[in-house]
Amino acid sequence: MKKASPRQRTTLDGYLNLIQAIGLLVSLALIVIAVMKRVHYGLALLIGTVTLGLFSGLSPQQFADVFSSALTDITTLDLILIVSLIPILAHCMKETGMLDNLIKSVKGVLSSRAVLMFLPAVMGALPMPGGALLSAPLIDDEAKRLNLSGEETGFINVWFRHWIFFIYPLSSSLILAASLTGVSLYSLIIIQFIPLLLYLLLGYLVSIRKIEDDRESEKHRDAKTILSILVNMSPIVLVVLLNIIGVDMAAALAIGVAFVLVMNRVKPRIAALLLRRGFDWRLPFAIIGVMCFRYMMETSGAVSTVLPYIEATGLPTTLLLIAIAWTVGLATAMPTAGIGIIIPMAMVMAGNLTPILTSVIYLTMIFSYLISPMHLCLILTVEYYKTRLHTVYQRLIPTAVAAYLAFLAFALIIQEW
Repeated sequence: MKKASPRQRTTLDGYLNLIQAIGLLVSLALIVIAVMKRVHYGLALLIGTVTLGLFSGLSPQQFADVFSSALTDITTLDLILIVSLIPILAHCMKETGMLDNLIKSVKGVLSSRAVLMFLPAVMGALPMPGGALLSAPLIDDEAKRLNLSGEETGFINVWFRHWIFFIYPLSSSLILAASLTGVSLYSLIIIQFIPLLLYLLLGYLVSIRKIEDDRESEKHRDAKTILSILVNMSPIVLVVLLNIIGVDMAAALAIGVAFVLVMNRVKPRIAALLLRRGFDWRLPFAIIGVMCFRYMMETSGAVSTVLPYIEATGLPTTLLLIAIAWTVGLATAMPTAGIGIIIPMAMVMAGNLTPILTSVIYLTMIFSYLISPMHLCLILTVEYYKTRLHTVYQRLIPTAVAAYLAFLAFALIIQEW
């Protein structure tokens, strides 16, 4: 049999690279379309994983190696435990009455203006299905008493519940970004602390500052109420402190769950019921999808194949990654899915990601998610307050763009240092 000439081999390699590049684009498109169709994003990422592998010509053994490596990776197992325990902790706090007591105490201590900001923030810190619908009623009475429109209240509910993505150590999206890149979780938190302050300040200036509260003097800030707030927030504080001193996040969360059950003297049978009902299979399944897609990206080398085409544009890598992150975030409105797509690409395109570049890519994803028309919290909030999306957008988009540009300016400044 006649061997292929070097020229023929070069041509064949070119065709194979083109097919692989097309496969990457097709797999990304399928993930986005599936998420837009409300397919669970873990399944959407698995569909993208298989598609990319088929276009890359992987053998059955290579497919098996990808899935085996992804599922046995210690990072995968750790993330599965973490994202399983976070909603269990939230559910236990809710069902034992700690959350209700916290809300009652907060309303007794804070002014109505502060309540409007604080309660969505508290509910954002306790991730659970339909979170936006839990925080919306909590501030509804205060908003009506202060004569706020549905558009104003809707903006407040959406804006202040999403602070967790910046610095909250129990944010699954932040944990995932840190785990995938190898960047310290607390390095990201430190970088994003000032951007969070800018985010909150802009939200305050746009929505809260002009509100007049005539019942400020009626609040009773006695020691008993303050103590109630501290006690009912103690499980979250305990988890964060344990993690800061070096306890693995999964172990710290398990201790936090046990602390809630013991402190509230929950009987074993009830405790088992709370643990079962608090478990949400969709979250660990999402991690499986993310890690399988990550390993397939690495094994196939698809991004390396596309890289020459990307570099041919002449645009800086960071700018390209920002553009991709905005596109993916707006299209998926799912931070976990978006991070699972963009981080593996970024690690090939930019090499080892610095904390600053990781933060830029991550918060770009978060801001694009925040204003996406498919953002579930936004949709539920608009429906609850019986308002219209475009009227909420009149406040949300300009404020989000201003906060994002301020963050980029901040990132550029500290990068120069």
